[in-house]
Amino acid sequence: MADEITTTVCTSIEEKLQALSSTFSEHTIFRVPRLLYEVNEKAYEPEIISIGPYYRGKNHLKMMEVHKVRFLGMLLGRTNGHTAEVFVAALRGMVEKARNCYSESSSISTKDFLEMLVLDGCFIVELIHQLFLDRNMDEYVFRVESTLCRILLDLILFENQLPFFVLWELFGIIRENQRNIFVNCFLRLFGDAMPGLRVDVVYDYNSIKSVKHLLDLVRGNWLPSRVVEDHSRAPKDGKWSLIRSATELKEAGIRFKKGEGNTLFDIMFRNGVLEIPMITISDSTESLYRNVIVCEQFEKEDPKYLTEFTTFMDCLINSGKDVELLCHCGIIENWLGNDEAVATMFNRITDNVGVSIKFYAQICNDVNEHYNALWNKRIASLRHNYFNTPWAFISFLAAAFLLLLTLLQTTFTIFPRH
Repeated sequence: MADEITTTVCTSIEEKLQALSSTFSEHTIFRVPRLLYEVNEKAYEPEIISIGPYYRGKNHLKMMEVHKVRFLGMLLGRTNGHTAEVFVAALRGMVEKARNCYSESSSISTKDFLEMLVLDGCFIVELIHQLFLDRNMDEYVFRVESTLCRILLDLILFENQLPFFVLWELFGIIRENQRNIFVNCFLRLFGDAMPGLRVDVVYDYNSIKSVKHLLDLVRGNWLPSRVVEDHSRAPKDGKWSLIRSATELKEAGIRFKKGEGNTLFDIMFRNGVLEIPMITISDSTESLYRNVIVCEQFEKEDPKYLTEFTTFMDCLINSGKDVELLCHCGIIENWLGNDEAVATMFNRITDNVGVSIKFYAQICNDVNEHYNALWNKRIASLRHNYFNTPWAFISFLAAAFLLLLTLLQTTFTIFPRH
């Protein structure tokens, strides 16, 4: 009996090992880790449209299913008399490969999975066409401007993805040998929300293989400029420490200035001035940042630029006062209208994410060296303890003036004029 149980368990384990080894390395579309998901669930969930299997069939997303079919019909109108068969046939051989891209298995049948690839993929292709190539937007779907903004955000949520090779194939059907037009147009959709996003990249058959999905496409092209890459070299000894809040640094004489860098990540510290490019904080910023950050966590390469940038900003911002200071300096453009809300966003956005700031390590060391200089430290202490309000400074001047008068009176009393 014991031998039979042993054999059964061994067989079961062997089957699981074989299944794991054959597909695990192919996974490119994962679920958000629970520790990150629980911090802000809504930041990772689509509100209008499902793409891929993870949110397929959710009640609040069903309304868009009919519009996926409508968009497919519009796309077919651009293909010189083709029927849906041209898309179905092109993706039929990709079903197994595409299914293996998802880390969480689903019970969707092969037929339904293939239909999902066609409808979801063609919706994205037609959306790009409407926004850029013929500029004739569907009035029914986009009659409310905010709907488009939310759909675009849904398209780059970490769990709401199609394998990129599926889209690449569809791009080729619509515009053979002009696939990069779709890539460039899609990247342009996020240029305002992601300052410095490189939108004119060119991919070929080999380089496109490294792109996992649309969010990965965006992440991989949101990079710092070369100048900052050189400036932000890691310290030779590898040591670094976090910096103090913006108000504390200001008390030490460090000034803040809106940077003129080309990308969000172009932070510089020169001659006691910390330069940071302008950051626009809107209702969608937290969701956008969180999904890029979780995408970075699944990448082996360092640095993870947005993770480290938000960690740097988390150091600078401890309260609404720090946000107010950075807004006054033109560094933060607060569309939320609440400084405390912005502070909370930055303080929570890297919760349960490994703290790393290697890319800005040298800048942190330079800032700390300036702050810890003896004279600057004394000024900071004096400002913090005695001159933290305008009235405190006025009181100090009044007291100093009275002391001066007292000294003069005493002097004239001891040494009267003859």
